[in-house]
Amino acid sequence: MSVLKTKLAHPSRMRGIFRYLLTIKGQRENIEVLKKIISPDKLVEGKKTPRPMFNSSLREGIKCGLFIEDDQDIAINPDLPEDAKNPQLGDKLLPDTLTRLLFANDNEDEEDFGRVCAWYLAQDIYDAPGTEQEVQSCVSEQKVGDFLKMTSDVLFDQMDDWMFYLGLTWRHALDKKTVSVPDPTNYLKRNIKTLFNGGKEVLIKDFIARLSHQCPLFETGKFRNEVENIIGARLPSYLSSSTAFALFRLRDEGYIKLARKSDADLMILPKINNQVDDDGRVSHLILQEENV
Repeated sequence: MSVLKTKLAHPSRMRGIFRYLLTIKGQRENIEVLKKIISPDKLVEGKKTPRPMFNSSLREGIKCGLFIEDDQDIAINPDLPEDAKNPQLGDKLLPDTLTRLLFANDNEDEEDFGRVCAWYLAQDIYDAPGTEQEVQSCVSEQKVGDFLKMTSDVLFDQMDDWMFYLGLTWRHALDKKTVSVPDPTNYLKRNIKTLFNGGKEVLIKDFIARLSHQCPLFETGKFRNEVENIIGARLPSYLSSSTAFALFRLRDEGYIKLARKSDADLMILPKINNQVDDDGRVSHLILQEENV
């Protein structure tokens, strides 16, 4: 099982357990005490299966390496990076901590989730399916149902909630319905300094290589490559529209500049509302440090 197929393992519930453990002494608690704090007895009176939400979220948190079991205690994994365990920073960094854990190369349990997320980010941002019905239709049209193993509204809800929390999508209201958009701007914004690797300027090809290494849902990453082998590869040196759109948003918000320099490797950003001059070729990203 994975978070994609465990409908009660919601990011807010996993976050609730993490936030409690983050601030207590030793970042550990007896499991029975923890159960009653996160899911009080009054809330589970008369339930045939007590605390299913807590149990599902805790189980998936342990499986991905966010938590560990130690005798009768549950603790934050001591092997996490120091900042991820920092009481002042840990909650803010949790989306990135979970992204690393869920899509790590050795996490075979979450590979189906990785493929679904990569598939959604590979869709045309201006024609992407935004509701459960549209996703199911798109899955059928692209004949990826067996590959994605995504055949129910439960899986869509899980994909939708988790991708939104991780900063890979955003939502808006349309005709009284909530519609999702594959836009990883928030993920890139949180990680922009890391992706520049301490510099002020980076070749866009190096930026994408670092991005795919850090999060294999993006171009040239493990999961994106698997998806593109099924639905068709991008043209050489082209970015997907969702990644391009995120870079345009970061530019418009003053985080980066897009530059084209002679004699440098280029990537092509699909034109979105004529936001790119000439033919959309970009060689460098320049960090606007005063705005980061």
